Amino acid sequence: MLQQFPLGIHLYIVDIVDVKADGHCGYRAVGALFGMGEESWAIVRMNFHKELCQWRQEYIDLFGGDDRYEFLKNSLLVDHMVILFILNDVINCKMVYELD
Repeated sequence: MLQQFPLGIHLYIVDIVDVKADGHCGYRAVGALFGMGEESWAIVRMNFHKELCQWRQEYIDLFGGDDRYEFLKNSLLVDHMVILFILNDVINCKMVYELD
């Protein structure tokens, strides 16, 4: 699979995972590479949302404004994800997510 990438970046590639292509493949790849398994894509997505909320101002500065930040943060939320956030809070009783 390495041959699919430009030769100039081969030096920087440590690992490659082939995950299910279903619209969640980026989250699946992160989960797999962190040793959580590709089926943990929803947890990875939830953690990205939590990260954005926790470091709000830093990401607003990085993205160049509140509109872009809000767009990206809200793109991580879909109806079934809100349910996962709530269930996670009930089960763990220690994680609180800002859901605007």
